[in-house]
Amino acid sequence: MIMTLHDIGFENSEIETYIRLQIAGGKTEAEHIRTLNRKRIATLDEIHWKEKQLDRLNYLRHEIKKANNKNNNERTE
Repeated sequence: MIMTLHDIGFENSEIETYIRLQIAGGKTEAEHIRTLNRKRIATLDEIHWKEKQLDRLNYLRHEIKKANNKNNNERTE
Protein backbone atom coordinates (compact mmCIF):
# COMPACT_ATOMS: atom_id res chain seq x y z
CA MET A 1 0.00 0.00 0.00
CA ILE A 2 2.76 2.46 0.93
CA MET A 3 4.58 1.93 -2.37
CA THR A 4 1.34 2.44 -4.29
CA LEU A 5 0.65 5.70 -2.46
CA HIS A 6 4.21 6.81 -3.12
CA ASP A 7 3.96 5.83 -6.80
CA ILE A 8 0.82 7.91 -7.29
CA GLY A 9 2.50 11.00 -5.88
CA PHE A 10 1.72 11.04 -2.18
CA GLU A 11 4.25 12.86 -0.01
CA ASN A 12 5.53 11.07 3.09
CA SER A 13 3.29 13.15 5.36
CA GLU A 14 0.25 12.29 3.23
CA ILE A 15 1.13 8.60 3.39
CA GLU A 16 1.40 8.81 7.17
CA THR A 17 -2.01 10.45 7.43
CA TYR A 18 -3.56 7.89 5.10
CA ILE A 19 -2.08 4.95 7.03
CA ARG A 20 -3.10 6.46 10.40
CA LEU A 21 -6.67 6.68 9.16
CA GLN A 22 -6.50 3.06 8.10
CA ILE A 23 -5.12 1.95 11.46
CA ALA A 24 -7.77 3.96 13.31
CA GLY A 25 -10.43 1.91 11.57
CA GLY A 26 -14.02 2.91 11.97
CA LYS A 27 -15.63 5.14 9.39
CA THR A 28 -12.53 6.33 7.56
CA GLU A 29 -13.61 5.17 4.10
CA ALA A 30 -15.11 8.57 3.29
CA GLU A 31 -11.90 10.33 4.35
CA HIS A 32 -9.83 7.92 2.25
CA ILE A 33 -12.02 8.68 -0.76
CA ARG A 34 -11.72 12.45 -0.15
CA THR A 35 -7.94 12.14 0.10
CA LEU A 36 -7.73 10.12 -3.12
CA ASN A 37 -10.07 12.52 -4.90
CA ARG A 38 -7.90 15.50 -3.89
CA LYS A 39 -4.80 13.72 -5.22
CA ARG A 40 -6.64 12.82 -8.43
CA ILE A 41 -7.71 16.42 -9.02
CA ALA A 42 -4.18 17.67 -8.38
CA THR A 43 -2.79 15.08 -10.80
CA LEU A 44 -5.28 16.08 -13.50
CA ASP A 45 -4.38 19.75 -13.00
CA GLU A 46 -0.73 18.87 -13.48
CA ILE A 47 -1.51 16.87 -16.62
CA HIS A 48 -3.52 19.75 -18.09
CA TRP A 49 -0.67 22.17 -17.36
CA LYS A 50 1.81 19.83 -19.06
CA GLU A 51 -0.52 19.58 -22.08
CA LYS A 52 -0.53 23.38 -22.35
CA GLN A 53 3.26 23.40 -22.18
CA LEU A 54 3.43 20.82 -24.97
CA ASP A 55 1.04 22.87 -27.09
CA ARG A 56 3.25 25.93 -26.67
CA LEU A 57 6.39 23.95 -27.48
CA ASN A 58 4.75 22.56 -30.60
CA TYR A 59 3.66 26.04 -31.64
CA LEU A 60 7.20 27.38 -31.31
CA ARG A 61 8.58 24.43 -33.28
CA HIS A 62 6.00 25.04 -36.00
CA GLU A 63 6.87 28.75 -36.19
CA ILE A 64 10.58 27.99 -36.50
CA LYS A 65 9.97 25.43 -39.26
CA LYS A 66 7.64 27.85 -41.05
CA ALA A 67 10.25 30.62 -40.90
CA ASN A 68 12.95 28.26 -42.19
CA ASN A 69 10.73 27.15 -45.07
CA LYS A 70 9.98 30.76 -45.95
CA ASN A 71 13.69 31.63 -45.93
CA ASN A 72 14.51 28.60 -48.09
CA ASN A 73 11.77 29.50 -50.60
CA GLU A 74 13.04 33.11 -50.85
CA ARG A 75 16.55 31.88 -51.61
CA THR A 76 15.41 29.68 -54.49
CA GLU A 77 13.43 32.42 -56.21
